[in-house]
Amino acid sequence: MGTTAIARRGASPPLVSYAWFTLGWTLLTIVLGAVVRATHSGDGCGASWPSCDGRFFVTSETETSRLIEFTHRAVSGLDLLFVALLLVFVFRALPGGHRARRTAVWTMASIIVEAGIGALIVQYGWVARDTSTPRQISLPLHLVNTLALTGLLALLIWQLRGGGAITFARSRGARALAGLAALLVLVAATGATTSLADTLFEPESLGHGLAQDLESSSALIVRLRVLHPLIAIVTGIVVASYFWRRLDDGMGVRSGQVVLVLLAVQAGLGSLHIVLLTPLATALMHLTVAQTLWIAFSFFAFDRLEAREATA
Repeated sequence: MGTTAIARRGASPPLVSYAWFTLGWTLLTIVLGAVVRATHSGDGCGASWPSCDGRFFVTSETETSRLIEFTHRAVSGLDLLFVALLLVFVFRALPGGHRARRTAVWTMASIIVEAGIGALIVQYGWVARDTSTPRQISLPLHLVNTLALTGLLALLIWQLRGGGAITFARSRGARALAGLAALLVLVAATGATTSLADTLFEPESLGHGLAQDLESSSALIVRLRVLHPLIAIVTGIVVASYFWRRLDDGMGVRSGQVVLVLLAVQAGLGSLHIVLLTPLATALMHLTVAQTLWIAFSFFAFDRLEAREATA
């Protein structure tokens, strides 16, 4: 079997299914992290990590914040285990030279970085109602790394299903996709900052929130809050225009349609989230759709970039 054939060989259905399961569990972990932030439960286990105040098990009789934080840590720990097992399974199932092996290693590295950021946040006390600059920096950094993690898992699934090489040749198509990806990351990062501002400086009404945004004495994170919806609107228009024009060219049609639907859903959720004064339910749905949109975009990009290589 040639080198190209080895690198493109698909994996068994059970391995692909397990990779999908790991991606789904990772999304659950990310959403639970948002619950911890929104409920000010980040200090529920104190500054100890990975244990919870020196213990690795808590009961339902403990205070709510500790139970929420412990649950997130337990789910996160399982996520690390699942990704590690995925790495082992990929190396056992696929021959040397298969692209999925390298992607599995990068995925493992990404989740280790994710765990490291989480540990720093806890040990330095950048949790609960802390308004320090390091916390304001660490939260969007944390979210951007989750995009890297879910994007790598999506790439791994795509390769396990027989996807070929990804080329980043200096072409207009590749540059356009890179630009769109950068915009989506920017929206996510500003969204994380805005979400933190809403949590720490919760508005009492729409008018009160707008006054906070415009008041010169407000914290910088609050005054920057208005950037997220503006950037999100511009990005939504640009991304929707790009995908709409490419629905009929035969490459990544299904994932492109999913992206357009998710863009519409996300726009509606974002508006509802603001009108309802940022409740937890809409925040979690907004985050879930944002991550799902990123994954769908990733699959579309992989198809486009592979097709470009195949026809070059």
